[in-house]
Amino acid sequence: MIREVDLISYLPPFMAEYKEANIALAAENPEFVLAWKAADRVLKNEFIATADEYGIGRFEKILHILPSRNDTLESRRSRVQSRWFTALPYTWRMLIQKLIALCGENDFTITKQFDFYRIDLDVHLELFGQVEELERIIEFMFPCNMVMDIQNKFDMKVEGSVWTGGGVCLIETFLVTNDFKEWFVADGTVRGGSGTVVTEFFEVRNES
Repeated sequence: MIREVDLISYLPPFMAEYKEANIALAAENPEFVLAWKAADRVLKNEFIATADEYGIGRFEKILHILPSRNDTLESRRSRVQSRWFTALPYTWRMLIQKLIALCGENDFTITKQFDFYRIDLDVHLELFGQVEELERIIEFMFPCNMVMDIQNKFDMKVEGSVWTGGGVCLIETFLVTNDFKEWFVADGTVRGGSGTVVTEFFEVRNES
């Protein structure tokens, strides 16, 4: 937490009356703010959960982890947490702790069937690199004579709207003339839709 720096408040009452001291200390406030931010950053980088990119990079260097270009800060943090808390021997309790560090406390379901040398695991891993890290945990911690069935499921909610539209245009053409005494039939094409527009054209001539 960044502390609000006010050096003038540390002056004794008889010194606070002098403008020279007030101006000098007010000018020094920004420098102390920078120093306090630097100290706060050092404190946060001591812990994996609060470390920034520089702090996570230091942990990765210790663990010999080379991050990918597609890694985010959270995916790098998850990988570091998974590899940092490692202790022998590999027990069931240690496996659960590793899964909690990687997946979260309530984001996985594990079922043991030791009579059949089988374990079923359902996870919900969405961050880049988490599946590869889970594979590494299984490779290092599980005995070779056990079967591990893992399913990674994404819970996705998709919302949207679909709009449709249409129209009908009815065109009729009539030719009225005295040149011929015949009947003309008006025909056309009608396409169904949600509306109707009628357009009529009449041509009247008296050339005879």
